[in-house]
Amino acid sequence: MRPSRPIKSDLKTHRIKLEEEKPTRWPYMKILREYSTLKREYAVDPYAEVYQMRDNVWAIFTESLDGMGDPWMYLIDGPEKAMLIDTSFGLGDLKGLCREIIGDKPLIVANTHWHFDHAFGNAQFDRCYCSECEVPRMERVNNSHIWDYLFDEGGRPKWTEFDRNDLIAYKHYEVVGVPDGYRFDLGSGYEVELVLTPGHTPGMSGYIDWHHHIMFTGDTNGITEAEPSEPFAENCCVEALAQSLRRLQPRFKDIEALFPGHGALDVTGELLQYTLDACELVLKNPECSDGQKVLKKPSTGEEVTILTKNIYQGSAIRYTPGSIYIRDQKRAQK
Repeated sequence: MRPSRPIKSDLKTHRIKLEEEKPTRWPYMKILREYSTLKREYAVDPYAEVYQMRDNVWAIFTESLDGMGDPWMYLIDGPEKAMLIDTSFGLGDLKGLCREIIGDKPLIVANTHWHFDHAFGNAQFDRCYCSECEVPRMERVNNSHIWDYLFDEGGRPKWTEFDRNDLIAYKHYEVVGVPDGYRFDLGSGYEVELVLTPGHTPGMSGYIDWHHHIMFTGDTNGITEAEPSEPFAENCCVEALAQSLRRLQPRFKDIEALFPGHGALDVTGELLQYTLDACELVLKNPECSDGQKVLKKPSTGEEVTILTKNIYQGSAIRYTPGSIYIRDQKRAQK
């Protein structure tokens, strides 16, 4: 259905099917997108809105093409190199947009994870980095059929109208996996660190800009089950996310703000501790969920039971009955 209170937009996309934005997000997104003086739009890419969040950091907004949440991308202009975190769906000239902002500076492209709304624009670039645990899934979607699910049998978009000619031409790109804690050097000691925060996918990762002490977190809260015989299957559970947050916990005090893959930006870094707290509650008592819902995956139509555990001052950990403990993931692979 159409949103009952749509947010005004000059973007070239037009929603067909999408429920209204989550109540906790809608007021923020309406004020930001309709009234913020931070917003800029560039003719080179009519599918993106750009917001300057720090002196050298931009948040790039695009509307979802598959009825799910609208994704954010992030561009960091370092002293010698720039870095783009996530690439959205691949609609519009993202590469040209980055050049409008940073010029001809070398650009490092990295992904938080492989999902449609975070990595399908990778084909605009020659090389993309991610966690080594995410490489198998990234390679699986490194093909020319990734956009097929967006269209019905007549070739019309299912969820969001757009000009199909504006989808980038597919080009195979190199996927480079790096270990947890890998640091990208943007010049003059400006470092961005990949931090493995699995659960949502086997190699879901955040990126910490240590110059500004901010973290780009991707889709940390939504836990998904591993697929049969999948590498790094043990990472797809609440316990794996909790373990990663415990490792990062000594540095929580050094992370001042979080920039997620969806929703409100520049939120307090304290949400890392609150997220860990929610994980610990689930691990201690899986039946303590605060809600339950049956959803359909947009790409397959498969029904999935989703449980939720509220995060203090945040959203919620979303998980399935089979994606709680590492032992369950290992058992499922036998």
